[in-house]
Amino acid sequence: MFVPLRNLVHPVTVLLVFCSTVSLLSAETATTIFQNGKVITLDDQSRIVEAIAIRDGKILAVGSNAEMKPYQGDQTKVVSLDGKTVIPGLIESHVHALRAARGELIQPHQELNSVAEIQAWIREKVKDVPAGRWITVPRTDITRLKERRRPTPAELDAACTTHPVYMNIARKNVLNTRGFELLGIKSDKDQLAGARIIFDDNGKPLMMEGGSSAIRKLIPRQTVPAEATREALKKLHAIYNSVGITSILERGSGVEEYREYELLKAQNELTVRMTMTIRQQLRSAAAVKEFTKKLGLITGDGDDWVRVGPLKISVDGGIHWGNTRLSEPYGEKRRQFYVLQQDADYRGDLAYSRELMAEIFEAGQKLGWQMCCHATGDGSVNEILSALEEVNERLPVDGRRFCITHAYFPTEESVRRSKALGVCYDTQTYLFYRDADAINQIYGPSWVNRFMGLKTFVDGGVPVAINSDHMNGFDPDHSMNAFNPFLALYIAVSRCDIDGKVYGPHQKLSREQALRCMTSDAAYISFEEKVKGTLEPGKLADLVVLDRDYLTCSENEILQIKPLLTVLDGQIVYEAAMSSDP
Repeated sequence: MFVPLRNLVHPVTVLLVFCSTVSLLSAETATTIFQNGKVITLDDQSRIVEAIAIRDGKILAVGSNAEMKPYQGDQTKVVSLDGKTVIPGLIESHVHALRAARGELIQPHQELNSVAEIQAWIREKVKDVPAGRWITVPRTDITRLKERRRPTPAELDAACTTHPVYMNIARKNVLNTRGFELLGIKSDKDQLAGARIIFDDNGKPLMMEGGSSAIRKLIPRQTVPAEATREALKKLHAIYNSVGITSILERGSGVEEYREYELLKAQNELTVRMTMTIRQQLRSAAAVKEFTKKLGLITGDGDDWVRVGPLKISVDGGIHWGNTRLSEPYGEKRRQFYVLQQDADYRGDLAYSRELMAEIFEAGQKLGWQMCCHATGDGSVNEILSALEEVNERLPVDGRRFCITHAYFPTEESVRRSKALGVCYDTQTYLFYRDADAINQIYGPSWVNRFMGLKTFVDGGVPVAINSDHMNGFDPDHSMNAFNPFLALYIAVSRCDIDGKVYGPHQKLSREQALRCMTSDAAYISFEEKVKGTLEPGKLADLVVLDRDYLTCSENEILQIKPLLTVLDGQIVYEAAMSSDP
């Protein structure tokens, strides 16, 4: 039975479409065969084939149209791809989806790229917020503002004086005059416990570092019902599906969030597979043991839908905040940009000593954890590797797939050390897209040329996954941070920033290398390469049909790629709107 692509069922009934005739099929008969396409398998031979056969949520076979004939029965649905390209389901290996879902219910995210856009947003918000109530500006970063600085109280006043306005940006709190007054700060004679106030030349407050507890008393943290959060999360998952994402790694949550995903799975409402990273700032081996016992979970628990990934600690800060740990002092230019008080020797924050990290890593490994670290700077990565080398003398770490997330400034030496220890990485190409020009200006050419140095990882034989670190917003192209996988692939292939400037062209990946960073390598870092990441017999039937050929379209067209179908576990979870026959 032949079914044209345009005649596939609508997503509303998709979860039933492939199930009704399974019982009538023989053991080797496919439920569905996609044929007449360009199937990029990403297997060890990098084969590209015409067709793929699916049964019971698994890939039955791949090959030519003719080779699929033995798997076709009377009840098999045969779908012509009409030459379209098929890729493995994309793995978004660093998101904070539950956080984004909650945040969208409290206040929908809007991308703000200049002081003028911030002012315009505030003016619109005033229309809906009762007079006197606080207005909190959505998160952005100074590297992404046209002015490359924080807005001043005067600029916030120009947008609103009837409401107190608050904005947290690059570890500093910026408020309008009314907001500062409610905190009791009017001049340089006023102080606030736990905060460093920065004043202008006239003694008026400009911004403050710290003081979060005082602000929270004035702006209580909003909560949303669990059921509403689940509904928002399902909507976000559907948007992930629409851009070809079939698996995600929640990269820093707790057991409560894990249970939320278990509940969605039990209710058959998951349209992505999820691996959970458990984040906890543990300070001793005893704390690791106690936390693990209380948690009742360990890496690998769960199934192909919801499973436990690594245990994560945060070792340094961030490049947007001015506290990423570098291998050299910040220098005057960086300290001025971030408005830092630290002395000339400041290299960024380091939350753990080398000795303490070694203690934590060894304890976690003995208990069965895969370990993961947030480390943005090259200085923190070097310290982590030194700690792992110490552990390795007593307990081999190769094969444990220790993962460092972010690692924005790799070197050949750090990659060589990582290879010897079996260390993996995940990093965010979108940050290159938005922040490379600022890194060039503030850090310098030598730093931007290795910023997001993907080729250094790949050439060194170190697995690296590319992702977004999506945390706020539902728009694939304009969230904080944008999670459109084809934007991520474009950046990895082109090394272009948002203005079209190319930095570090020697770090460009081939199209296949980039795609592997969102499929097979992304599966590898979470010990899932045997079940997903490539299109091979026996693996999960997660795949995406594209509207154009990723391998041969023009480089700029990669940005424009849209999925036509997203298939998860052999079932359609997204189908693009098709024009009907005239």
